[in-house]
Amino acid sequence: MGTSSRISYLVLVSFLSLSLTGESIQYSGISYTTSNKDIQEVFPNTLLLEKSLRQTLYSHLSKNKSLNPNLNLEVSDSFKDGSYSIVIGLDHESVSTRNLENICSRIFRLGIQVIIFNTQDQQVVSISPISERDPYIDPLINGGCDSNNKKIELLRFAALFYGIELQQKDYKNYTSFTDDEMIELVKNKSIKSSSYMKDGNILGMVINKVLATKLEDIKNTNFFVGIDDVQIRELAFEQMSGNKEFAKNFIFTDFFGDFQKESYKVWAGQQFSKWFSDTFDYPLIPYVKGRALGSDITMKFANGSEALNLKLPSLDFGFVINVKGFKKVKLDESQLREAFAWAAFSSIEFHNVGIKKLSEINLKNVQTSEVNKGYSVDDWQNFNMAQNRTMKDYVTNLEKLDKKWLKKASKTSTKEFKKHSNLIKKNIRL
Repeated sequence: MGTSSRISYLVLVSFLSLSLTGESIQYSGISYTTSNKDIQEVFPNTLLLEKSLRQTLYSHLSKNKSLNPNLNLEVSDSFKDGSYSIVIGLDHESVSTRNLENICSRIFRLGIQVIIFNTQDQQVVSISPISERDPYIDPLINGGCDSNNKKIELLRFAALFYGIELQQKDYKNYTSFTDDEMIELVKNKSIKSSSYMKDGNILGMVINKVLATKLEDIKNTNFFVGIDDVQIRELAFEQMSGNKEFAKNFIFTDFFGDFQKESYKVWAGQQFSKWFSDTFDYPLIPYVKGRALGSDITMKFANGSEALNLKLPSLDFGFVINVKGFKKVKLDESQLREAFAWAAFSSIEFHNVGIKKLSEINLKNVQTSEVNKGYSVDDWQNFNMAQNRTMKDYVTNLEKLDKKWLKKASKTSTKEFKKHSNLIKKNIRL
């Protein structure tokens, strides 16, 4: 296999671990992964929430440590303690806003990577991406969506982390307090109801991943499978950039409203990794922002006294996700209603990385919906859902083929898909 290429992340870590003899897994706390040195600019809300999140994570892990006896939680001055270390890396925090004529559509998104590495050679053995999002509808202010309330933004991120649902009429019960007091109210409500551990909540998924990490599963890991690349074809790029028949894919735009190709690629790769891990209990090394994997992550700790370069592995086998394009069709209409279909077209390749492509399947997914005539529809919400569903259904059918799904999703024959599936399972040792 080829040697690792390199990519740098700046990571600020709140460090917790324990120095013990023998093999162990040290919990290394919360970190921030970003190519931007100004973490305050990239994670303004998570930084305000960090103390509360750190306390909640540590408290729950401590109370449930019997589920993972090899997990070390005591304070240490060095990442080199223990045999392996777990870092909770905050990957992204974002708010995407779009003016839909008479309302403001806002999507709040969070991304975390649970990274496990060998502390002796600083080799990454596993990366598990975890993400969550919450949509909100707000009224226009002065005819636009440019104004945003920082207090409410922080409250919504707190609710997203802690898994609680807040109605806008209840905001005043929180926003009248200081930031710290408001966060504490959200935290206490969540802990009282255990909502942070409910199915699908981001904190609960992180905690479950940490507690489920077993030494016997990660020792002597020298075989790696992951996302080799995510490729956005020219048509798809032009469509998502707003240069064709659709507006920009605003969920993946930056502060200036420009479509961010790498952000979309990371999202697609992480979603595929999530579905694969959920289906087969088999973690994939996800796509990393900036280039395909086989790189280093530079980590800087909170006290600034130590730094390390985590070595991301070269892949033995990998998937390549090709995003080809999107199409919207009006299916029917009446005097009051219209029916539309949103289709995403893609292909998924399986590679012996660095040697050759072994197999490829062309796929599509179609989402349909009826809306009132004259109602503004977010086309990209439907297109993104279609692309995500393509990847989820593909993985599900690798495990057990549904012939009805295959007939709708691809021109590939049952025989060819089974051959494709068996080839993957054999090579990655499923």
